[in-house]
Amino acid sequence: MIVHDSTQLGMTHFESAFITVTRRDSAHPDTVYKAQVKEGLVLSTPIFKITMSSPQYNNIKGNDTKGKGLPIAGPISGKADDYSPSLGNKTLIAGSDSHEAPAHVFEGTDDWNIPDRVANQRFFVQIDHVNIHSLIEAFQELDKVMRHEGMGHLISRKRSHSIGGRAVEVGQIGVLAYRGRPIIIIKPGRYWNLSITHTWYPWAFDLTTVNQFNGLTFAQVGQSEAMVCLDPQNQVFVVRNGGFASYGHSGTYKVIEIVDTLNLGEEYAVRETDLSEDESMGRLLGYKKEVRHNVMVGDKTQSVTIATFFNVPAQNTVVIQNGGHLKAFGAGQHVITNPKCTFRGFFTLGERQKSFRTQPAYTLEGVPVVLHVNLRYRVVDAIELTKSYETAFQALKNPAQSAVNAVVSRLSYQQFMRAKSLRGDIPDVEHMSWLEAFKAECMADLAAHAIEYGVKVLSFDVLDRRLEGKLGDDLEKQAESVLKNQMQSTQVALQNRINTETEQGRLEVAAVKAQQIQTEAEAEYQRQIKVADAQAETVKRLAQANADANRTETDQRVRAIEQLAAAEARAIELQGAGYATVKAPFAQQVQLEKIEMEKFKSLQDATVFVGASAANGAGTTRDGVNQGFAFARGMSLSNQ
Repeated sequence: MIVHDSTQLGMTHFESAFITVTRRDSAHPDTVYKAQVKEGLVLSTPIFKITMSSPQYNNIKGNDTKGKGLPIAGPISGKADDYSPSLGNKTLIAGSDSHEAPAHVFEGTDDWNIPDRVANQRFFVQIDHVNIHSLIEAFQELDKVMRHEGMGHLISRKRSHSIGGRAVEVGQIGVLAYRGRPIIIIKPGRYWNLSITHTWYPWAFDLTTVNQFNGLTFAQVGQSEAMVCLDPQNQVFVVRNGGFASYGHSGTYKVIEIVDTLNLGEEYAVRETDLSEDESMGRLLGYKKEVRHNVMVGDKTQSVTIATFFNVPAQNTVVIQNGGHLKAFGAGQHVITNPKCTFRGFFTLGERQKSFRTQPAYTLEGVPVVLHVNLRYRVVDAIELTKSYETAFQALKNPAQSAVNAVVSRLSYQQFMRAKSLRGDIPDVEHMSWLEAFKAECMADLAAHAIEYGVKVLSFDVLDRRLEGKLGDDLEKQAESVLKNQMQSTQVALQNRINTETEQGRLEVAAVKAQQIQTEAEAEYQRQIKVADAQAETVKRLAQANADANRTETDQRVRAIEQLAAAEARAIELQGAGYATVKAPFAQQVQLEKIEMEKFKSLQDATVFVGASAANGAGTTRDGVNQGFAFARGMSLSNQ
């Protein structure tokens, strides 16, 4: 399929090593077409070309306005504003009358190598790390060239001595002047100068520094350094990770400055100038350092820029212009030595956002409304942006105002007063979110304008609104009064709800406390039951223990009495047996008396004893007792 009708270029998308061109056909506005070309160039203008870097793609060129057409891969689905930027270096020709930029237009940009016009000079030897690896080798090569050209030798043939003379240390060269040209000593040692035509230079030269003497210039730099030099024709060239040795036969070579490419210095930082309200310092866009050279113009000294160094952070780009041609450089280190190339600006390709207040926009009633909006966007084509604006926000501000004016002019002021803050949406009578519709319409209008300038709008949010003018103030007061009444009624309802919920909470707390008291009472009851059970068990066990102790004690006493009775019975038996063995009458009488004494001891203290001899016989004793009893009775009767 070939599209001959030139229409709006929808987007340019870089995929891997290819560029995908997506555009809309005016005859079929709902269909999106895509074409892929390799390492090409696309102009988002009605007249455009796609230029290939490979010969096999040279047949894919077209100018739609002339009917040549553009090969199309076929219809695809997608939005016209789905645009992804390239992080590489792309060249674009500004304006609708664009044409392919010649190769020499941007010559002198990112040229870190010594140009051929300098390297091919007879008396210039560069350290290329291939044939020449050091300054000593460069001096030796330059010495051969000078001798071959009949200009005499450069390296001295003097011998070193052990004492006296001038000392040349390791890492240095000794320099002598001979008839206006230099003679150098490259080997360390002590050297005598006995020639009246040779003159020592006051000190030896260090090989690691920049040195110039009698037309001899030599210097070398490391990987992170760049040396800005001028050749005899005042043409600028840059040397990085190398060096050179030269003799100014037709003019001297000058080293103007050595630049640290990794750290250009914070004083050379370029930051965004469009700051948000919460930003104290703009986002870093890159570093730009100009190397200047002083030239004499008559009796005055003038400083001119001979080279410009750039250090571009990731996700940023820098745009350079040469006449009507623009070129974007991606992240990394860059240098410009072409005086025709000028710096246009740094741009960030990352996501950015900006909050600002619009100019008054008028509703259907003529009420001016000021909106506080927030834009979220990113630059997708820095070259397109550079054509018309310095910053992305400048490209968005006017289209954003136009979009707001177009939408607000179709709305009434009541729609802006439905909510205290536009952060929350209140549906209208058609049950649709007017704010979302408002933002969507503004977003669509703004995105369509912004993509023409290489900016993709990601979101458009309304943060707040304010009515302007006397009418706006009156309406604002009325709306505020209505809102105040609504707020008061809402507060009353809220307070009632709070009171109800508070009372419910109190009842719930009381119920919880009652349940807690009941639980505690039940726990106390159970505790007391357990204590009573424990006490009863203790008493029971104590009584059982006492009974067991009494029983044991009684048993012990019974056994003791039984044992004592048995012992006494045994004693009586033994005593009786003993008494029975007594045969003599006197001994028996003694035993009987002893028994009588035991009987008397067992009587009470008030017992009256009546003496009688047992030997008189039992009758005599009985008679005596009866007589005594009769006497006592008689005495008692006489006392009456």
